[in-house]
Amino acid sequence: MPGERTDVDVEVDDTFQRAEWRVQRWGLAGLVLLALASAFGFAGAPGTLFRVAVIYGFLLVVFRLSGKRTLAQMTSFDLVLVMVIGDATQQALIGDDFTIGTAVVAISSLVLIDVGLGFAKARWAAVDRIVDGLPIILVDRGTPLTDRMAREGVDLGDILAAGREQHGLRGLDEIDFAVLERSGGLSIVARKDQDGRAADR
Repeated sequence: MPGERTDVDVEVDDTFQRAEWRVQRWGLAGLVLLALASAFGFAGAPGTLFRVAVIYGFLLVVFRLSGKRTLAQMTSFDLVLVMVIGDATQQALIGDDFTIGTAVVAISSLVLIDVGLGFAKARWAAVDRIVDGLPIILVDRGTPLTDRMAREGVDLGDILAAGREQHGLRGLDEIDFAVLERSGGLSIVARKDQDGRAADR
């Protein structure tokens, strides 16, 4: 029948996936060689790799300290701030060397650091918690935890708005749990009735 997948399709997809992984590994190896070449002064401006590492670490700390909701709720001012940060970061990353080689080294180094950090987060739970934090319950069985909400910069309006957007809920009495996720977004669990269904709205 049209639309059905055959064993041949699955085998082709699997072959393609393995080839894609192989290309990714070789590509990452190439980026590592490029970063090493930069570190020893053979590619790009001297010190590019060091500057990239410092700026990446600094931005990671800044956004971690500013709280989960900083980038999750972008206002017009936040957008302007991100643009200014991007411009300042670009200047710090490449300095006065605007050659293609230096830009390639800076981009490659950023990608490598990000991939390396992702690997470290997957391998060590402590690194994952430090970098991304943990989900935080803000409403527990219908009861707002106001101290946590204040610390995280979330008000009741944010939670009610998320409840309306995700489940069409009308009020706090229809919310069982509200969780501030590590990404900064709010997840709402609707209150269930005795049959295990969402309460009538």
